[in-house]
Amino acid sequence: MMDPEKIAHWQAADAAFDQWLDLPYSERDAWLAGHALPEPVRRRLVQLITAHCKPRPSLDPGGSDLAGCRLGDWTLDAELGRGGMAVVYRAWREQGMARQQAAVKILTLGALGATGRERFRREAAILARLNHPNVTALIDSGVADDGTFWLAMPLVDGERIDRWCEAHSPDAHAIVRLYLQVCGAVAYAHRNLVIHRDIKPSNVLVDDDGHVRLLDFGIGQFADAQGEQTQTMWRALTPGYAAPEQLAGAPPSTAVDVYGLGALLHRLLTGRTPQAATQSTDTTRPSLLVRDAGDAYHRHYVPLKNDLDRVLLKALAEEPEQRYATAEALADDLRRWLDGQPVLAQKPKLGYRVRKFATRNKIGVAAGVLLALSLAGGIGATLWQAQQARQEAERALAARNFMAQLFEASDPDVAQGRVISARELLDQGAHQIRTAFSDTPHLRAEMLLLIGDLYRKIGETKAAAPLLRQGLELAESRRDLDLRVQARTSLGQLHLDEERPADAVAEFETAANLLASSGRVPGARHGLLMRDMATALAYAGQAPSAIERAEAALALARKRNASDEALFAYLLALGSALDLSRTGQDQRTDGLLREALALKSTDSVPPTRRIQVHLMLSSLALTRGDHDEAHAQAKQALDLASRLYTPMSYDRASILINSALVLLHMGRLDAAESELRESLAIQESLAPGERTEMLAATYNNLALALELAERDEEAAPLIARARDAASELFGQQDMRYAIATTNLGNSYRRLGRFAEAELLLEQSLALRRSLLGGAHPEIGHCLVQLATLRLDQERTADALALADQAMALYADADYWDPRRIATARMLRARAMARLGRVQEAGELFDRTVAEARSAGVDNGTQWVRILAARADFEIEHRPGLAAPMIAEALDGYARTFGNDHPGTRRYAALAKQH
Repeated sequence: MMDPEKIAHWQAADAAFDQWLDLPYSERDAWLAGHALPEPVRRRLVQLITAHCKPRPSLDPGGSDLAGCRLGDWTLDAELGRGGMAVVYRAWREQGMARQQAAVKILTLGALGATGRERFRREAAILARLNHPNVTALIDSGVADDGTFWLAMPLVDGERIDRWCEAHSPDAHAIVRLYLQVCGAVAYAHRNLVIHRDIKPSNVLVDDDGHVRLLDFGIGQFADAQGEQTQTMWRALTPGYAAPEQLAGAPPSTAVDVYGLGALLHRLLTGRTPQAATQSTDTTRPSLLVRDAGDAYHRHYVPLKNDLDRVLLKALAEEPEQRYATAEALADDLRRWLDGQPVLAQKPKLGYRVRKFATRNKIGVAAGVLLALSLAGGIGATLWQAQQARQEAERALAARNFMAQLFEASDPDVAQGRVISARELLDQGAHQIRTAFSDTPHLRAEMLLLIGDLYRKIGETKAAAPLLRQGLELAESRRDLDLRVQARTSLGQLHLDEERPADAVAEFETAANLLASSGRVPGARHGLLMRDMATALAYAGQAPSAIERAEAALALARKRNASDEALFAYLLALGSALDLSRTGQDQRTDGLLREALALKSTDSVPPTRRIQVHLMLSSLALTRGDHDEAHAQAKQALDLASRLYTPMSYDRASILINSALVLLHMGRLDAAESELRESLAIQESLAPGERTEMLAATYNNLALALELAERDEEAAPLIARARDAASELFGQQDMRYAIATTNLGNSYRRLGRFAEAELLLEQSLALRRSLLGGAHPEIGHCLVQLATLRLDQERTADALALADQAMALYADADYWDPRRIATARMLRARAMARLGRVQEAGELFDRTVAEARSAGVDNGTQWVRILAARADFEIEHRPGLAAPMIAEALDGYARTFGNDHPGTRRYAALAKQH
């Protein structure tokens, strides 16, 4: 075994050799002559350079040419390159009729060190898990009989990224878009607990199509002039791209890769490494390195000066904790830059943020300023009134953003809304309001209630509560009825968010009494309050009271000929009460909502309320299986939203999801995927602090669309991202995390990754039981997925027992979701059939189909699944009876998904066989 000192000499020589390789040929001799190195290191460096210039002298463990030798299934061919740590050969292996090529790297003891064997095996196992389009992963690895360690990597045909950029001369935007592929690869590796440790240009290759490949995660990259595109090796860190803590010998962390990413982008935009730059200038601002018009990289001066300086300096911070927390956070900031949004690398100044906002919202800025000035003057208009005054619904978002800081109308931060964190804006507002408007208590009360309500709407209930109570105290002291009603209503909504429905009812009751005492009942404001009251009563377990109160209020409104705006609100209140009560009065609810939309003066009703009615009608239609009507109502909501909100509005993103879900039920998978991806793009553009649970739900819904299209490989990463989002937003002791875990387990089951699936489903089941107790339908849903896995594992008795447990939970809870109950019953039937109880299974399938039809689940994607399951049962157990079932399944697939769907083709082929 080579002693540690010699290993260190070889590693240092190899790092220096890499620097030498990166230099232009004409500069290499001068660099070598002027570079001070300890004599043992210099001697080994000279050996490496000699080997490079005359490749045949051997540095591999056996000291001989290995061409023609076999390692595992691989036959070595021509040598591609070598260094102090490894030698790399082109190799091939036979796979049936095909021949696969690879770069096989043979590692020496100098690369592995004293604990080399275990370290090699551990890292090779990690690398074997990596599967990403921008990662050159491990194909194979092993240890030969003589102890030789070897790795097989794909041969990558490409050019190193810095030379590719020099050859193609892309602008800064194109470079950043190319570079984001590298960020994606690194972020993926970090999620799989792999640290690269040596990110630099020679480790990043770009092919002719502009596709990036990052080589040798966790091991490093070997490169020489002959075959650089195909080389790999275990290597030491590289000065110039290594983080300060790496140079100091600290253990590696993901922060070193963030630094490496920053150094790589610095090189691509300035032509210099960060460390070289700081040695030659008094400043570290990258833009100043290229400000000379004669500099080869001067074309990047303006982009660097405008934000990219900030991004690079944060990524290259000397202290790891001052850098971006993750590679994804760095990528997010670069995407913001590409979209013309302020970067988060440092807190932007006011003038900077308002310039960014004005660039993106040239139409809405003037309207927003006028609104803010009018409110600062004491008008105190509502959001809807402001929207009416502007007459351009698209400007509503800009106005709402400005309202976040009404107390300081001249502050351009108001224009930023979702550009910077809403919490940051509101924290600033809450701080300012402590001393603002001391001489105008009415306006101060308005601002307290406004900021408190905005806190509530972004889920910051603890921050909202004291502001709303202070606003109520001011309103009570002034005996201001409007503000008292507003304060009581906002506090009631806060209590609903806190899951305190009884307290919410009390606040709404007080607000309603105030309106009644002032003679404002019936009226639009009271109607909206009745809708909130219905919600609170329903959640408090008083659904009959909710309906009774809403019916009485509507009757009074009709009797006194209330305005259409007020009547609309009362109809919506009763419709909501009936919908929340789950009394089965869907037809009546539908009629009330349609009556609301048919009112002559609905133009006086804010479009946000009309959107709500369309969404409720869509949901009702979907429940009864009327997919065409569901889609028509969802489209109405989306059309209204598109006129009301800007294209990148969060509110529009949520309505896109509703529309996409209807499309999923209809089997219009391409259209659903398109709308979900559009919604996802909006949500991912938000600052991390602004993202909500809707993000996790969107990942899941998009994955569902892909699974329905039988694109399971594409779906699994999305579900993993949904689980990551749920963990980040809610923690790992939350039902939303449990649901995401179940979904991921089911996705792995579909891919045949049974061990991982079982672990995830068991985790989710345990978490659901701890959160929900012993009997709850949500536990049943997880049991169904676990039972499906047991069937796939051919553990049929266990599958039947789990399915029976799920059905018992549904029965105990008086639960009735026909789609999920149908899934559980079909699972039981499949298990029965495998246990020889074919007759019982057939009867259960018939019952399931009949009840699905009676419940309205006789079209769409769930119906197709039912038909397919019954056809598969007949094919497996009663093939003589299968033909009509196959024909029905084929018809269902063709009508729902079209003729090109894999399921349609599958049942068409089965129809020919039977």
